[in-house]
Amino acid sequence: MNPWRSFLLSCRVVKRSYSTLISQRELALKIRNGSRCFSTQGQNVITSPYPNVTIPNITLVDLVWDMVDKFPDYPALVCGITGRGYTYAESRVIARRFAASLHKAGFRSGDVLALALYNCPEFHLVLLGAIEAGMIVTTINPEYTPEEMRRQLLDSGAKCIVTTPESYPSVSKAVIETEPAVKSKIPIIVTPGLTNTGLPQGAIDFREMTHKDIDTSNLSSVKEANPDDIAVMPYSSGTTGLPKGVKLSHRNLITNCLQMCLTPQLWIVDPATSEMQEVVLGVLPFFHVYGLSCVLLSSLHFGAKVVTLPQFKPDVYLSTLVKHKATVLYLVPPLVQFLGAHPNVTGPHFNTVRFVTSGAGPIGQSDAQRVLDKANHINFIQGYGLTETSPLVSILSRESKNLSSSGVPIPNTSVKIIKLESGESVGPGVVGEICVHGPQVMVEYHNNPKATAETKDSEGWLHTGDMGYYDEHKHLFIVDRLKELIKVKGFQVAPAELEEILRQHPAVGDVAVIGVPHERSGEVPKAFIVPKDSKVKEDEIKKFVADKVSDYKQLAGGVQFVSTIPKNTSGKILRRKLKEMYCTQ
Repeated sequence: MNPWRSFLLSCRVVKRSYSTLISQRELALKIRNGSRCFSTQGQNVITSPYPNVTIPNITLVDLVWDMVDKFPDYPALVCGITGRGYTYAESRVIARRFAASLHKAGFRSGDVLALALYNCPEFHLVLLGAIEAGMIVTTINPEYTPEEMRRQLLDSGAKCIVTTPESYPSVSKAVIETEPAVKSKIPIIVTPGLTNTGLPQGAIDFREMTHKDIDTSNLSSVKEANPDDIAVMPYSSGTTGLPKGVKLSHRNLITNCLQMCLTPQLWIVDPATSEMQEVVLGVLPFFHVYGLSCVLLSSLHFGAKVVTLPQFKPDVYLSTLVKHKATVLYLVPPLVQFLGAHPNVTGPHFNTVRFVTSGAGPIGQSDAQRVLDKANHINFIQGYGLTETSPLVSILSRESKNLSSSGVPIPNTSVKIIKLESGESVGPGVVGEICVHGPQVMVEYHNNPKATAETKDSEGWLHTGDMGYYDEHKHLFIVDRLKELIKVKGFQVAPAELEEILRQHPAVGDVAVIGVPHERSGEVPKAFIVPKDSKVKEDEIKKFVADKVSDYKQLAGGVQFVSTIPKNTSGKILRRKLKEMYCTQ
């Protein structure tokens, strides 16, 4: 018997029954081609065409390790740079040791652990180990400045932080600046990094905390988690304000995972078998909820191999895709545009790829089609969600060809579109604010009851701040962010619409559109463009747009050529930074 398998069996606790989960999955397979009738709950409220799923009363730790006993020797996470990795059996044992070490160190249920890791094979070990110890994990972008880290450490009340040698200097400075305010020490735990650098002075070695001699018997005294307890607290992107801690419970995250995993028509990753294991290329940051829930947790629940990359570098991404024979690509719009437009990306790169999924922002039909033109055998699907919904709200089915749509609501989920002025829900084809109701909606914002009340109403509807509409087939279309709409003489202009048009110009490499003040119109659109061709002129760009849109959507604010478009790690354009740039000129 494999020694890891033997050790796992000797130290594991009795797991709760998965009979409900397994029976639902078997039932889901049987009804895969069944009825797709829509139901409604009240006037102008759309729900999923798929049956609701029953969520078992388990924790996130129980859910993720479902595949350990079935395929203990399958690789779970592997670093695409160093090749370092862990099997499912190894992962379960190491995460449990980390939990025991945290408990021995005095951390208790409800304490917050900050996780400032880029994508690496230890990410899930730290995450699930901390949760098993009863702690709440708040994820931090490791590329944050020390000041940004300090702000999140203070707001979250983190008692310790885990990072890599590469990020240690920034983390250490943030901790030094935080400790006087909290009047306590904040230990820094360091995992292996991309190189064999030594342990930074004053840091705690993750490998020592997960050594094979660690006794895990003390975990029996850890308070048993309730599915309604907070498990993870990511911070919202902050594109329209300072980041807010989003409290997501075990049940929120489990629900969102199973809303897809128990609905075969929505599967992106297929469950592992003795003859097949999906390979997921994990470049989207796990500290963001899209990467954390959709890419990492759902993939582990289905027994996939996740190949991690710490950041997107075109040559490394493409070589890793081919080397590891990736079958599933989770993307954001800029990555879709890269794969579709870059001349070095060709059909053979997609030989093993079955599914491409885009999220974290609307993608145009033309951008998706460019990828399909290179690899017409793949399925391209788009989804919609946000941090506050754990994250998924809607997604296209596996067979859908409506590439510009964000799909239909997932099971257990209701969506309505409301008028901004009256709050009245509207019917098909009418643009308004998207509101979501379902068990994946966050508990609340951390330390921010005002923001919670403004976002989540008394009936549990989450007001997303996103503008969109649904069509007669109940497919959802995302137009833009409410606070980013440009008002021209009372007309609303969506930056995303103009950006999609501009990306069709052969000389445009990347683009972002904002509204700028105008004496007569109030606001007018202005485009910031990263050119592919330095010879392209402003007038040429403006004429290209003028031929395709109404007068009030013209680029009356002008065109500015820049070297880069500021974006956050999930690919969303940071329009506030562009507005700051405009105001300082």
